[in-house]
Amino acid sequence: MYLQPSGFCGYDVWLGKNKEVEFYTHWSCFTVKQTYNKLQPKSTFTTHVSNHHNSAGDWKADIAIHGPQIARHGWEWYEVGFFACWTQSGSLTLLCFDLPAKSQSHIQSLTWLQDVSRSCPYAVFPQVLDALLRLNDDLVWAIQNHISQWEARRLLETDYFLLHKIARHEVHVSETLSVAIRSLNAMQHHYERFGANSDLARSKNGLTRWDKVGSRFEFQLGILQDLLQRSEANKARI
Repeated sequence: MYLQPSGFCGYDVWLGKNKEVEFYTHWSCFTVKQTYNKLQPKSTFTTHVSNHHNSAGDWKADIAIHGPQIARHGWEWYEVGFFACWTQSGSLTLLCFDLPAKSQSHIQSLTWLQDVSRSCPYAVFPQVLDALLRLNDDLVWAIQNHISQWEARRLLETDYFLLHKIARHEVHVSETLSVAIRSLNAMQHHYERFGANSDLARSKNGLTRWDKVGSRFEFQLGILQDLLQRSEANKARI
């Protein structure tokens, strides 16, 4: 999509004859890196080939830069994607893409189906995004563990190659966290815009409803911002 950014968030609306929302679609992507206990050297790289310029027979177009082939080097990329389609009747279809196995298990184990409101296309996302926050939390603390292990060994051997690897991964962590914060912030604004253009903000008796979805978005946004601060502290420590 476009120049293959590290993340994005958007929506579209289909209106009926009475200018009421008939279909509402949402799409978003969050790129997340995972590092493991041992980082291995990687002497080659995959050349980026733009989706706009490759030819039908270009073999490089089928090679993913963030593919599973890099896992043997001690890290892995996930381009976690979500697509939701909501209808006025309350029907909601949610598709999740490229989730790690542990995140799939977490989402499948949730018992939120009975409790989630069907009157809003975003009501399901606070629960689903918890899996994304867990991935980012694991990543930030994994980088700190790598830094601590390097510091503990530096009197015995000064491995500048490993330090460079850790620093490179840390740059990616801060980048993807910053983009995730912008994407979640956009999602929060889209949710508020949807509520402002529907009767979601008020109950049948005219009283203002408690906005559980909005408050959960605010909390998750704060967690991501805290993780970014920790990531920046890791970078300064390196």
